[in-house]
Amino acid sequence: MSHSSKAHHTASHHDASPDAPDAPESPRTVLQCGCALPSEASEERRAVAVDPEAKARNVKRLRRIEGQVRGLQKMVEEDRYCADILMQISSVHEALRSVGRELMRNHLRHCASAAIRSGPDDAEPMYDEIIDLMYKHSR
Repeated sequence: MSHSSKAHHTASHHDASPDAPDAPESPRTVLQCGCALPSEASEERRAVAVDPEAKARNVKRLRRIEGQVRGLQKMVEEDRYCADILMQISSVHEALRSVGRELMRNHLRHCASAAIRSGPDDAEPMYDEIIDLMYKHSR
């Protein structure tokens, strides 16, 4: 799958701080890498490739997280001790970060590497996407 045929589009992105509501919006190029291309059967975006073992691990983790969140909801409904709820929230955050790391690894291994190998037209926007993802994922 060649990234040179991938579509790019410009999206409106508000980069100003919330304290500056009158700041103009600037156009931003958003990379439509292989993992952002619609599949042939639908308009849904799909990954270039997904490691089956990683997918199985992520699905298992997400199911566990889903159960943890249901447990959190029950704790809140039962007026459980705030510190206990906060500890469980921390546990859910770490579990989600673990899934995010796995997804980042897959994105770098497949989608990003394909874009970078395809040449500067796809590589430059991919570099920007990677930096944005790293910044957002590290918060």
